[in-house]
Amino acid sequence: MTDYAPSAAPASLSRRFAIAAAILAATSVLLIAGVSFWLIDYQRAQANALLQQREVAFHASTVGHNLESVVTRLQEVGASPILATALADGAGAGKATYLAPFLDGLREMNGIPLQLLFTDVEGKKIADNGVPGFTPADLGWLRTSLAHGTERAALQAGPAGAELIGVVLLRHAGTRTPQGALMYKMRVADLKPVPWAILAAAPAQASAGAHEIAAAVPLPPRLAQLRLVLREDERRLPLPLETAGPHYLLIILVAFFLALVVFILASRLAFDLTHDLRRLETFSASLGDDIGSQRAPLDGSREVVSLARALNRMLDRLYEQHARLEAERRKFLQLANNVPQLVWIAGPDGNIVWFNDRWHEFTGSPPGSVGADEWHRYHDPEVLPQVMRRWKEALASGNMAQMTFPLRGADGRYRSFFTSVAPLRDDGGRIVQWFGTCTDVTPLERAERAVRYSEERLQQGLVAARMAVWERDPHSGKVSFSANLQSVFGKNWHNVAELQKLVHPDDRQPLRDTVKQAIRAGGEYRATPRIRRADDGRLAWIDMRGRLGLGADGRSTVVHVVAIDITERKRAEEALQLADQRKDEFLAMLAHELRNPLAPISSAADMLRLAYAGEPRVKQISDIIARQVAHMRHLVNDLLDVSRVTRGLVTVARQALDLRRVVVEAAEQARPLVDARRHVLDVRLGETPVMVDGDHTRLVQVVANLLTNAAKYTPEGGRIEVELEAADGQAFLAVHDDGNGIAPDLLPVVFDLFTQGSRTLDRAQGGLGLGLALVRKLVELHGGQVDAASAGPGRGSTFTVTLPLLPQDPAAGAGSAAGARDAAGL
Repeated sequence: MTDYAPSAAPASLSRRFAIAAAILAATSVLLIAGVSFWLIDYQRAQANALLQQREVAFHASTVGHNLESVVTRLQEVGASPILATALADGAGAGKATYLAPFLDGLREMNGIPLQLLFTDVEGKKIADNGVPGFTPADLGWLRTSLAHGTERAALQAGPAGAELIGVVLLRHAGTRTPQGALMYKMRVADLKPVPWAILAAAPAQASAGAHEIAAAVPLPPRLAQLRLVLREDERRLPLPLETAGPHYLLIILVAFFLALVVFILASRLAFDLTHDLRRLETFSASLGDDIGSQRAPLDGSREVVSLARALNRMLDRLYEQHARLEAERRKFLQLANNVPQLVWIAGPDGNIVWFNDRWHEFTGSPPGSVGADEWHRYHDPEVLPQVMRRWKEALASGNMAQMTFPLRGADGRYRSFFTSVAPLRDDGGRIVQWFGTCTDVTPLERAERAVRYSEERLQQGLVAARMAVWERDPHSGKVSFSANLQSVFGKNWHNVAELQKLVHPDDRQPLRDTVKQAIRAGGEYRATPRIRRADDGRLAWIDMRGRLGLGADGRSTVVHVVAIDITERKRAEEALQLADQRKDEFLAMLAHELRNPLAPISSAADMLRLAYAGEPRVKQISDIIARQVAHMRHLVNDLLDVSRVTRGLVTVARQALDLRRVVVEAAEQARPLVDARRHVLDVRLGETPVMVDGDHTRLVQVVANLLTNAAKYTPEGGRIEVELEAADGQAFLAVHDDGNGIAPDLLPVVFDLFTQGSRTLDRAQGGLGLGLALVRKLVELHGGQVDAASAGPGRGSTFTVTLPLLPQDPAAGAGSAAGARDAAGL
């Protein structure tokens, strides 16, 4: 903190306090005296003005009463019979005898001199009151009043000052028409009741001056238009200043004495007060940064103790605020030093005053190093001018700024940072600091480059696979698609209507229904429509797969579609189907052709055996021929069955049957081969009937083929187990042997046509690989499935047939099943 010390030592507080108190006392006395004198003089002036105002009002009322009396008297004169008689006599000479004395008695009213003139209706003089003064202008004014038939009064300028002139009309008693007039005139000055008053007409708009005392004269109705005002001609002067001089001198002496006394008392008081204040000053000067335990001593005068308590309370609040600020500072530093961004703070002028620890860790700069040089040192020199230009623009505008630029790390390599800086303002809106963050966007830029590279690779893959993708908004119909859409459809289309035009007419409605159903269900769809390419008109097969999902904004729902040109695959499938059909036809024809010579060969072998019954050699040869013919017949029959099943020519005669009888009959058929190879056949059927809906003959064929297959591929003296059980609405028939087993690579295709495992040199038990394929076809025709399992070569195999059960009566077939087991010798 800078200590701003004055150039000269200030005066003692006690002396300044005493002098100020004395001056204040003297000034107070003088001010009180001056205000008192002003108030007394003001009240005197107010009283004098009020008295004069009332006096003027009284005299104005006197003038009004005099005028009202004069007007009333003149009205009475106008109604006098004497004047009426004079008007009736006309120009007779005798009227002077009674008019002259009557009018001469009206020369003065209430002490006001009057001039009277009695005329006829044409304004010709009949008589007057003997006071001259009417001018031709007055007579012209009279004739005008007679012509209009109105009584009026007016103020006019005369030789001796302002004059009041008026007329009273003498009217006929019956018709009320003017018959004559009585004109009167008086000097306005004669109306003044006192010499110092001024009587005049009131100005039309002018107002009375600040010191003018005036009052309106209350006029009778006939004179109301005159608007007379009575005002004072002069004012009485206030008390001269010299008469109050001694009083002011006395007041000044008293003020000086009081100031002296106050100065002495204040000096003593100021000394005691400043002694305690100096002690507080010494304490405040000794305060350091640690204000937690330092408090002012509570001794001295009551005021000083109160001041010390206030100072201690201020120190308590200051300590609490300092503790809160320190806690906030620590939290800010902890937050700023643990965020992954580089954080910095600059002053209002843009000079950086603080970096967080992340900055120093990244740049390798020593902690606490700040300033412009620290900032510039780690910038790319080629980019720094642009950064400084943007920074200066932000400082000039006072607005937030964002930019991306490289910074050099401690390892010497540059990394891209997204920088955002915002101004911090006080309550008055002034910028006090700039707060900035630098976020490392190098991984993001790498990811963006990887995404662009992946998109390019994807686009290349889409082009190579003749595949296109697009998104469609089901509400707006807006479509966005990949760049290679034209390579699949022959053109770029922007809405579903354009796509529908390219679809084959027979496929349009099914495609539309499939898409709508998927959108309603919120699931996926797959369709394979044919389209007519827009560029060359070729018919192409398109495999479309779509699903409902979120758009790029994460909120809207769109349909994502992948379209693949499968025209070549369709052609290959059609060629394959044609070849498979021809293969089935060939196999069927081959089976018939092979079956035809079997009957003669079998008959010839029987005849040979009968003809040479005594020849052992011939008998052996005929038995071999018969055995091979039987084997050939079995192969041909399997071949014919497979051909019929493949072409859909085999039908099953379904009926409710007990699967246990099927197993017993199949075991009887396989018994010769099982016994010939000295196998042990263990059949476990259970006591409960296992009822299924199936073809008895075909199911016997299925089980017999499985038993035969097990006997063939199990070395002599092996064990074959057959187990039948029912559970969960399904019948499970398992045939297990401990024979050669099945290799893992052969398990997925063991039920395919012409599939065989490894054989021994004894090919007598071999085959064409038709048995298991026929088993699968027949089981699938019954709505079931067959599975194969093996632990590996030499570890046996298990074939499981699963068929749906029929509801059954538990008591039915129990006895017949036991009889069947006995008949089979199981």
